[in-house]
Amino acid sequence: MAKPFSIEVWNPNGKYKVISTKPMPGTRWIRLLTDQDCRVELTEDWGEVLFFALSKAGGKAFSNMAVGYNNVDVYATTKTLILTYVSYRFVGNLLKGQTVEVIGAGHIGSAYARMMIEGFKMNLIYYDLYRAIRLEKFVTGYGEFLKSNCFPVYLDSHTLYNASKLQVLVSY
Repeated sequence: MAKPFSIEVWNPNGKYKVISTKPMPGTRWIRLLTDQDCRVELTEDWGEVLFFALSKAGGKAFSNMAVGYNNVDVYATTKTLILTYVSYRFVGNLLKGQTVEVIGAGHIGSAYARMMIEGFKMNLIYYDLYRAIRLEKFVTGYGEFLKSNCFPVYLDSHTLYNASKLQVLVSY
């Protein structure tokens, strides 16, 4: 027996349909979507009941752009023949080498910028009421590091052991 589910709906007569399986923070996103004539539905986890409803409505595919897919019963999709695409591994490829724009380079904005620069090798454009000197120094220093070709090298454990004078090799 399928577990019960609930759906919250905003702007039920909207022209476009947006379904979210996770609560949106605050009300701004819902307001922005409904202002654009979207019907917004907030559901719980996607399981057999929702996939059968999607199939019955003519849906052919389900896409989930998230870090994980623990809210999607992938097995249920096979019962309904819904093509399921859970793209949680390759988002970084879309970001690599792009430009991140940060408005507000305080503690949070600077931390976010550093994560995007280091994690995805992104360029940075920022705006703040004051220059973020520490952030600028970090970006400059990190850029110099990348230019120096001083990258970590992966060696398997046998090569590493033989290439060094290790007394103890710890593996996890």
